[in-house]
Amino acid sequence: MSITILDYVAAKVGIKDRYTGNDHVTHGVNFIGGCEGCDATIASNNAYPSKTGYWRCAHCIGDSGYPTVAAFEADNF
Repeated sequence: MSITILDYVAAKVGIKDRYTGNDHVTHGVNFIGGCEGCDATIASNNAYPSKTGYWRCAHCIGDSGYPTVAAFEADNF
């Protein structure tokens, strides 16, 4: 199972009821974007960072996602 952008943000700011755009931007990610594979509009809760450097939806992520926040950070930050 791959992490979502929201999983990453939650790992950085802690568990909250709501996450702001500032929570995202402060940690180097956007709140909304598009899927590299199918061009769907996706938000951080259903956006999966891929090893290509782009976001993908659950349908398109395949094997190119990150299993942990640490793995994502190791490749990107």
